[in-house]
Amino acid sequence: MPNIRCVHVSSQALHRLPPFYAAAGRLRPLALAMMLATFPHSGFATDAPADASASAEAANPNGAVAQLQEVEVNASSARSAITMAPVQSELDVTQPTSIIGLDWISNHEPPTSDYAQIAAMAPSVTSISPAGPGLGEAKQVTMRGFNDNQYNVTYDGIPFGDTNDFSHHTSSYFPAKMIGQVAVDRGPGGASTIGEATFGGTIALRSKDPLDAFEVIPTQTFGSYSTTLSHLEFNSGRMENFGNGRLIASAQYYDSDTFRTDSGVHRKTAYLKYVQPVGESTEITVLSNYNDIKFNNPNKTTLTQAQIDTLGRDFGLNHDQFSTDCACYNHQVKQTDMEYFGIKSALTPDWAMDNKTYTYYYNNDSNESPTVGTNASKVNMGGAYKVNRYRAYGDVLTLTRTLASGELRFGGWYETQKNERYQLLLDYTLGGIHDVKPGKPDASAYKYNMVDWLRTTQIYAEYAWKANDALTVTPGIKALQFQRAIEAPINQTTKTPLDYAQTWRKALGYLATNYLVAPEWSLYAQAAQGFLAPNLNQFYVPHPENNRTSPQQTMNYQFGTVWKNDRFSADADVFYIDYKNFPLSSIDPVTKDPVFALARGARMYGIEGEATYYFGNGVSAFANFSTIDAQFRLSSLDIPNVPDGTMALGLSYEGNGLFGSVSSKYVGAQKVYNGGFNPDDATTVTASGKSDGFWQTALSLGYGRNVEDSFLKSWKFRLQVENVFNAHHQVADSIKNGNIYYLVLPGRNWHASVSLGLW
Repeated sequence: MPNIRCVHVSSQALHRLPPFYAAAGRLRPLALAMMLATFPHSGFATDAPADASASAEAANPNGAVAQLQEVEVNASSARSAITMAPVQSELDVTQPTSIIGLDWISNHEPPTSDYAQIAAMAPSVTSISPAGPGLGEAKQVTMRGFNDNQYNVTYDGIPFGDTNDFSHHTSSYFPAKMIGQVAVDRGPGGASTIGEATFGGTIALRSKDPLDAFEVIPTQTFGSYSTTLSHLEFNSGRMENFGNGRLIASAQYYDSDTFRTDSGVHRKTAYLKYVQPVGESTEITVLSNYNDIKFNNPNKTTLTQAQIDTLGRDFGLNHDQFSTDCACYNHQVKQTDMEYFGIKSALTPDWAMDNKTYTYYYNNDSNESPTVGTNASKVNMGGAYKVNRYRAYGDVLTLTRTLASGELRFGGWYETQKNERYQLLLDYTLGGIHDVKPGKPDASAYKYNMVDWLRTTQIYAEYAWKANDALTVTPGIKALQFQRAIEAPINQTTKTPLDYAQTWRKALGYLATNYLVAPEWSLYAQAAQGFLAPNLNQFYVPHPENNRTSPQQTMNYQFGTVWKNDRFSADADVFYIDYKNFPLSSIDPVTKDPVFALARGARMYGIEGEATYYFGNGVSAFANFSTIDAQFRLSSLDIPNVPDGTMALGLSYEGNGLFGSVSSKYVGAQKVYNGGFNPDDATTVTASGKSDGFWQTALSLGYGRNVEDSFLKSWKFRLQVENVFNAHHQVADSIKNGNIYYLVLPGRNWHASVSLGLW
């Protein structure tokens, strides 16, 4: 039986490719036009390879054949622990790193997945998806005890996130089929690692590259909750008349009722990437991604046990116009885009440059927080209309000089964001007019109304000194500057005007080493400082100039080892993080108002490991684990919403066109406390709760093959089942008035997909 077509690329060949820079331009109109022109309501689609150099360097450090194609390599002799590992590190790392490649994303994750669902395969990473995989924003996406706004997320090396608190919207930008690779860096990186919150780690997403050959790839998916996903991908191949330029263009539409009642989601996504070689040593890349999302967001994000018992585990919304849970009062519309223009070039035999100029946009128009009673009548239905929109512009530059004794890297990052935020009250019974008391101005309907800016500058230098053939020592320094500014006619919380700006500056030091003990074994160690400007909520006070809010600061220490050969791939590490000025933010489960607190100190430490063993004949076993101890320093309280560990176990098979896996992920126990407690004083905890750890099992199974002498080049069918044993799990999220509010996990759900490779 023929095996599925694939591309073989050696790491040596990839290293000979010219480096390419990036500078970003706006392509949203082009992406939108492509989306509208090609969107079908049904069709078929597969995935293209990830960025070739990234994949080969990540999954192929020993020169083995890398899995760059969606189904399998075409020679069973090329399979090994390196090519079969779903999660693995590299021999030359200086911090714990888990790389999840395209093969796992394409064949063993739900096609609706977001990046958090994929990253959760790594040790110390957790993600809760109450609506279903990728069908709504993931909750409690943690890494080593850090919440979403305390670590970095990048796309092709570009950091992105919210202006006010550095958080990320997991399902708003890049669906799984626009992701070629996910690398989870559990550490602050070196001086050259850019981003707002690098001290907590980085989830680094890589875009998909165009194929070398012309191909049209449709995919159709059906699944639980009446989910349908239609994806169409076009690859130009290398165009000789255009200097071997390559284009990939994709359009995707999905529609789902989701796990929660009357909480449907409808999404359109367009993606375009063009790669153009210029001469022998330069490559230009243009990328654009656009999303339009409409969904109903449950007013009851979390449920008490009593509500679960009476309303059902899947309760979200209803259609009762006299209920605050009516879908008519709880709905959102989002638009997002990201574009960049990149140049990567070998300027001379010793000098190389990599630059990306970019922009990204986020807009969220939300009808939320419905109530019974307005200024006009105690029985009228009211609610809130909230707008959060921002546009960011930035540039990322790296210059590299190769020396006989090592490599010198220096560069910088600059970004400016402008954010418009407001929330006003409505009276739905009176047609959605502003809810204003008689005789009061219209402005009194606003709970807050502001424009804020965030400007970030980071400049760095680091030197990877090759002390000998085995030992590399990398010191580095980075200078940071953050500036926040706010103009608020009606400030949040205080509801008074505020015009204020504040700047923070800091120099950070980094030191890392990597020692290659043997061709298959390396050791590494790292010490690094971290820094993050305060959340915008620190300005929600009458006189922030008197507060002089304190930035977050960390000191990170870690030591690890990596082993890689064809039979066995493994890595392990220990870490310790000392934290000053640890911020806490949460949402009151009843009022939906934000709750803020600040701990003067915290610490996290633990052990992590991951391994894959290849038995032969296409069969491999894999496992990973972590222990996490995260406490506030002064009170010794456990940090809330942080699991005490994770674990994953699994088996996979690949051969003769057949592929499949079974994997189980364990998320440990965690605690919650009453809102408004002082994290530095244990006596202020008047109520606490705990949810036990839980396992969930996933199953994937698929088959595909090539077709000769036909416009149909290949086909693939796959089935993905999540929560195979239909376990009923719920995770404590908050506590109020003695009631624990839970995030309820979906039961068993499945997705079946057919993909074709045409022409």
